[in-house]
Amino acid sequence: MKIFVFLIGCLLSGCAHQPDNSVEQQTRIATLATVLRTLSPDASGQEARNFASVAINTAANLREQYQVSAAPWIHNIEVNSGIKPRGLCFHYANDLAIKLKPLTSPHWQLYLVQAKPKQLLEHNAIVIAGTGKPWQSGIVLDGWRDSGVLYFAPVMQDKYPWQLKKR
Repeated sequence: MKIFVFLIGCLLSGCAHQPDNSVEQQTRIATLATVLRTLSPDASGQEARNFASVAINTAANLREQYQVSAAPWIHNIEVNSGIKPRGLCFHYANDLAIKLKPLTSPHWQLYLVQAKPKQLLEHNAIVIAGTGKPWQSGIVLDGWRDSGVLYFAPVMQDKYPWQLKKR
């Protein structure tokens, strides 16, 4: 029985997305900065890189703060059962938005989005788009999906059916 429990524990712990090492993190920052410049070509490389750095590093810091050690759905169980206080998708979205909002003006706009609201598999994230452009033309920033390794992709190419979050 102990071996069975050990094997299940190993299997479940292997489901979590592994944190970036410093080289991977720098590569992801550079990639996100390039994407941000395409959303707002008038933004300087330094502004885009600063935004990307804060986004990537904040997601990683939230992973530590939330004590995430397993796949997101397992962490959700820990939060919903009271074992851990935070780390649901809307926590990531809100906490990431607080850090990024001051960096958006004048080049970008930040949106809170959700998919499948009020359903069992509801999901929350943020979208960054160029100022004055539709939110659907932006990119999703999702810290929850890969357990604190910031996921980013064009809204229209993402697997979730995003909509603006109603306040």
